[in-house]
Amino acid sequence: MDRPVDLPQKITALVATLRSEGISANQVLASTGISAAQMSDPGFRVSTRQLLTVLERCAQLSSDPAFALRAGLRLRMNHFGLYGYALLSCPTPREAIQLAMRYRALATPLLGLQAREYSSHLCWSFSDLHGLGERNQLFRLACEIQFGTQLSLHRDVMGPDIHPIEIRAAYPAPTHAGIYETLLGCPVQFEAPLSDISFDAKWLEQPIAISHPIPASLIRETCDRLLADLQPTAGTASIVCAMLLERPGRFPDIEWLAHNLGISSRTLRRKLMAENTSYQQLLDSVRHRLAVDFLSTTRINTDDVAAALGFSDAANFRQAFKRWSGRRPSDFRPSSLKHAPPDA
Repeated sequence: MDRPVDLPQKITALVATLRSEGISANQVLASTGISAAQMSDPGFRVSTRQLLTVLERCAQLSSDPAFALRAGLRLRMNHFGLYGYALLSCPTPREAIQLAMRYRALATPLLGLQAREYSSHLCWSFSDLHGLGERNQLFRLACEIQFGTQLSLHRDVMGPDIHPIEIRAAYPAPTHAGIYETLLGCPVQFEAPLSDISFDAKWLEQPIAISHPIPASLIRETCDRLLADLQPTAGTASIVCAMLLERPGRFPDIEWLAHNLGISSRTLRRKLMAENTSYQQLLDSVRHRLAVDFLSTTRINTDDVAAALGFSDAANFRQAFKRWSGRRPSDFRPSSLKHAPPDA
């Protein structure tokens, strides 16, 4: 729970939701170990404990009891980097769901999540992954942000008209229970055996509503090719490159890498220094090569390339790209792609 490995997209959504009440980011993030400046750093990562602390902080500050539901509804596929783009590249929702479960760890899991398909409906069930207690306020808030997120992501995949057919919550009805149906568009049963959200199964074989011009095969091919190009013939740098490319768009920091290699971050830095490189050099190299590949082989716009590589906005990406290459992202667009409309 304390390893900073996750993108702060849920925290960003919470901050934006409370901003609409006139509550500043600094107020939300006070005592969480996170600064507002860090939220705009493309390499910044948060821990599960920090996310839970922000949720608790929002509950203290907000006058809107449904803030977590509203924050979840703000989250979109492009907030999840290449993971989100890969889901939108699937031909059908059923395949997107299979991919989502396969790479679930890339989406900042706050709750355990399982998808079950029945003859009439698809059910997403949530479990208490971190032992919060189903009657604990934090578990309810985690479920609320997940209910909103599931609905928002399903609308990205299946279209804006999709609604759940049923929602069940394992916790007692909160004082704002009536807002659930207004925001989520379906009846809600409280004190149920499980916490889950169900959608009509008829949507599962329909074409993805919003296709994306980065096909899943391109993502896999790009990562495989970059891994072959970037990794040295042997050594720690090769292993670090491989680990970075396992989580494109949500690149782990050096503490996470060191922990998973069973060594200290100081030792990892020393090993990389002995190979005349560093964590930052390898991360910049991976991001640079991914960016060049996307710019030169796809029609996706610069904003989407920036999001796919984990940047908070296109301006930060352009600045980094200029530092890496001394050139602008547009310089890498082939003439055949510069004036062509984006793929459907």
